[in-house]
Amino acid sequence: MSAMPVKSGKHPLLMMTLALAGLALAGCGVVIDMAEDNEWRWGSFGTPSFISPVKLKVGVAPFSDEVGLGASETGSNLAALLAEELSRDSRLIIVPAAEIQAAMGARGYSLPLNQQQAAEIGSDLRLNALIVGSLSEVKKYNQRKGWRRLARIFTTQREYVDAVLAVSAVDAHTGIILVSRANVGQFDGGTGGKDFSEAGDRSAQLPEQEALEGSLDEALKESYYRTMSGLAALPFKARVLTAFGGEATIGFGSEVGLQPGQEFARLEVERLITSTIGETYQVMGAPVARLKVTSVDESRATLEIEEGHLAVGDVIQTID
Repeated sequence: MSAMPVKSGKHPLLMMTLALAGLALAGCGVVIDMAEDNEWRWGSFGTPSFISPVKLKVGVAPFSDEVGLGASETGSNLAALLAEELSRDSRLIIVPAAEIQAAMGARGYSLPLNQQQAAEIGSDLRLNALIVGSLSEVKKYNQRKGWRRLARIFTTQREYVDAVLAVSAVDAHTGIILVSRANVGQFDGGTGGKDFSEAGDRSAQLPEQEALEGSLDEALKESYYRTMSGLAALPFKARVLTAFGGEATIGFGSEVGLQPGQEFARLEVERLITSTIGETYQVMGAPVARLKVTSVDESRATLEIEEGHLAVGDVIQTID
């Protein structure tokens, strides 16, 4: 479709508008990146493209309350809400919260869980990953927003509450961080002239219930989207239970969708990277063993070792 001719120099605003529209329609990288990064903010979550050919088995541990809200059920409720949202996707199997709490009790673990503890609980429950999180910050403040904020006479302050949920998915087989994100939810409490940090006002230390719930709800939306996107990009992994005579077994089966003929590989670990906050990540290299599923029952699969060598405890992953 041809565009209406525009004389040069006559309508600069119209030309700029058409140019920006053309970039958006053509798929400008900046526009795409911005839309992807803020997809949840527009109420359109999209569907993450899973690379795993089988379902991932995941648990959500109770969140730790680093803010000190004081309600004993805060961490469990946050975990339950995130687990409920994740369970809506048929490509994930979410284990009940009661099983996670029972596994924590059996090992005598309390919150917050470190990476190694999370991996041990995940291994006990035959998970691919255990999600751990914390309510790390709740902040109240007044702010003028928008382009008019510089002209203070034309606008009033608005009251905001920000809640920050730090969420990580820990590999149950290796204890490494698979997905890690600090997710911020902002609640707009409307106009108001009161300064949240007004001296002597002890009631202003924490937001009202409505504002707190609103900001947590927004943080949970972002947590869900970021966690789903991270999990979707992960291969299905399993630890080798037995390896003998050219065959190996793993503790997953038809419950996660494994079928005869599916292929696995063991990749070498090139190096480990530890972040400034102590989180450990793996950089994987070339495959050193290849396997194919030969038989499957509900919770166990047998694989033929086609190339390379395996030992009990090795971690293998599906390949396309």
